[in-house]
Amino acid sequence: MTSSIFTTTRTTGAFPDAQFIKPAEALPEAICFNEAVATQSVIISGDAPRVNIPYVDTDPTAKVVAEGAEIAQSETTLNQITIATHKIAIIIPFSNESLRYSDAAALVEDGATRAMTNKADNLFLSAAVDTTAGTPAGIANLDGLTTETPTKLTDLSPVLNVLAKTTDNGANPTSIVMRYSTWARLMGLTAADGRPFIEPDVTTSAAPVLFNVPVVFNSQAPADTILTLSAKDIIVSASKIEAATSTDALFSRDSSLMRLTMRLGFGVIHPERLGKVVLPSA
Repeated sequence: MTSSIFTTTRTTGAFPDAQFIKPAEALPEAICFNEAVATQSVIISGDAPRVNIPYVDTDPTAKVVAEGAEIAQSETTLNQITIATHKIAIIIPFSNESLRYSDAAALVEDGATRAMTNKADNLFLSAAVDTTAGTPAGIANLDGLTTETPTKLTDLSPVLNVLAKTTDNGANPTSIVMRYSTWARLMGLTAADGRPFIEPDVTTSAAPVLFNVPVVFNSQAPADTILTLSAKDIIVSASKIEAATSTDALFSRDSSLMRLTMRLGFGVIHPERLGKVVLPSA
């Protein structure tokens, strides 16, 4: 994937000395920017370690009103969530000669994009909480999720159970996230008559669904773990990505350094609306 983050007509570097790119444009494949996974909120400005984000805690209620009667105001409750942010950064050295070739510049660009995407995905899905840095745990390690831990995997009922429970808690399931290796375990499940629980048309689909919920594959999801997510209950806030180059540090080598930095924060409003299934060992 080439996203033209670093494209420039200048020959002094892969991109101008400093520029800012919207995170969803720079890292379009990062799972936290997927609309089926989370809701995008404010763009972080500056180097803020924490961000306050307002949200509607109680939805307004519509009522039946007699013709000509006064319509009463609906009460809504506003709240805010405070989320800690991670700083993600990468520095890549490259020879100045390499940037005279468009293919070499594209390879540098693709590598930097993958590195930033993988780190953002890991932090969002499976990172452990860091009390020293004050940064949050990934979604799979948050407290309060609606969780199923079957001791034996014989069918798809654990996934169906968490979908039912989270929906009862007010969720609107918008995606099911897992590694492809976890999906492979589910595809291998069969009934007593040998019939697969997941139909072949689903397993070969470019956009598979399970119980009418889109399935999203990501290698940074925890192994043998299935997450059922409600995008309206996950808030993501990110800074623009700052891209810069320097020819000074490696001047004697006729080389340059590329630096990318950004901040990423996320929080969950109602953790009980998110589901987690931890599969037994294979």
